[in-house]
Amino acid sequence: MRKSEILVGVDLGTSRVKAVVADVSERDLPEVLGAGESAAEGIEAGVIVNMDKASTSIRSAVEAAEESADVEIGRVSVSIDGEHIKGIDSRGVIAVSRTGGEITKSEVDTVLEAAKTLALPVGRAIIDVLPQEFFVDGQRGIRLPIGMSGVRLGSKVHIVTASQQAVDNVVRAVRKVGLRTDRVTLKPLAASLASVSSDERELGVLVVNLGAGTTGLALYQGGAVRHTASIGWGASSITNDIAVGLRVPLSRAEQLKKDEGCALVSDAGDDPIEIPTVGGGPARESSRQMLAAVIEPRVGEIFELVGNELSSTEYANMVPAGVVLTGGGARLDRVAEAAERFFGTPARIGLPDRVSGSFEAVADPAYAAAVGTVVATADSMAGGRYRYERPLAGTVQRVRQLVDRFL
Repeated sequence: MRKSEILVGVDLGTSRVKAVVADVSERDLPEVLGAGESAAEGIEAGVIVNMDKASTSIRSAVEAAEESADVEIGRVSVSIDGEHIKGIDSRGVIAVSRTGGEITKSEVDTVLEAAKTLALPVGRAIIDVLPQEFFVDGQRGIRLPIGMSGVRLGSKVHIVTASQQAVDNVVRAVRKVGLRTDRVTLKPLAASLASVSSDERELGVLVVNLGAGTTGLALYQGGAVRHTASIGWGASSITNDIAVGLRVPLSRAEQLKKDEGCALVSDAGDDPIEIPTVGGGPARESSRQMLAAVIEPRVGEIFELVGNELSSTEYANMVPAGVVLTGGGARLDRVAEAAERFFGTPARIGLPDRVSGSFEAVADPAYAAAVGTVVATADSMAGGRYRYERPLAGTVQRVRQLVDRFL
């Protein structure tokens, strides 16, 4: 049987937990083998609040992905979000000690480590270090200094930090169902790897991941991440507004949003829709335009919060490639057009199309973070350490996982 390098990305969402299985061996693009999802319980605004329920949700999504891909899963990488996420910029400087002053990968790794040595508040953890540029003897704007000559090497990086407790709880929830965690990645960064081209990142692009409980953003300019943030409002706030504004149960409000919702009143039309009442009374008749009148203000408020984050950076007006919307909230009808009107720049829905294989299994902006988590893990691996057979020989694989778990 052919050896395959299998990676699994899990998107830990407030509403849904999604898992994607991909083969990343000897390919330019990951080959999606299958996917699965489950209702998320025990997770609020991207943070685990009930360990047992969150673990059960993870197990259900992973088991569905196993069945879909015909593999057994022992390790996963997880994408997270939440208001506890904070991005900061940092710098590092080292002397190049090598004879002749030639800079090698070793010096690059060392100067990136130097940039990580900053005083973080107690209880904070670094989950990603993203190079922005390097400096060689004062020369700025260098993308990759390997092979260059110099005596002093500097780096400027964007560091993504998170609550240590929140990260530890994610790892524990994964371990509780017999799995190991390869990597934890910020959700909007993962989504961008799956749905944004290198040209867009070079020109300048804003990725907005519209989750249920949070809205994460990542701003790229010049090919590098310049700003990251997470807002504690997401698509579930739209559902709550519908439930309160139209006096309907939350479950029906969510269904109305999915089936009839529109982000712009002007584009909604006046088609009649039935609105059920709380308590099982007779349904009322309303219109799609009336529903949009409830939705549009909240969408605008979320975009306003994103705009406030942008205005705090020096790159606020440097996104000529526009806005890319990912996450389950990006399914909302006319949400891209609403983003275009608000930000005054082109906007599109980000499908996770930087993959091959069973793309139809993940051809949905809600799967961008799960797919991108696979890409992020593959990028961070040196030579590939996690190998499985597909289809798997069950007994052999279980023994291999048991041995691996206790090493």
